[in-house]
Amino acid sequence: MTLRALILLFLVAATASCAATTSGEEAVKVALADFSLSLDRSTAPAGPLDFVVANRGPSVHEIEVFSGAGEGTVLPIAASVADTTGLDLVDEVEDILPGSTATLTLDLSPGTYLVICNLPGHYEHGMWGYLTVTG
Repeated sequence: MTLRALILLFLVAATASCAATTSGEEAVKVALADFSLSLDRSTAPAGPLDFVVANRGPSVHEIEVFSGAGEGTVLPIAASVADTTGLDLVDEVEDILPGSTATLTLDLSPGTYLVICNLPGHYEHGMWGYLTVTG
């Protein structure tokens, strides 16, 4: 590969990574581990927003984003998963393998969103957090 081709490849990759965040704000970084879920911030502006989800644990995880739960809501557990009846699933990414990263892009309206890993036992062991979207 020529030097010119390498430089062009680098510029295309750099431009793509800068364009990955759709909101004009930094992406919300979500760290998953056994058994914690942490968001790098608690608020974000309304509109398109990337969730960059890193699985730092040794187990497979997922991320689900729900609207309709006020901050501090504790969901009941049924069959080892959170009962999300009455909440609206905005979107999700399943099967995030250990050591991998996934990106979920959502267009969010103002409100409070519950972010969870709802694999059996994960929510009840603390894999949840809230994001308040302002607008």
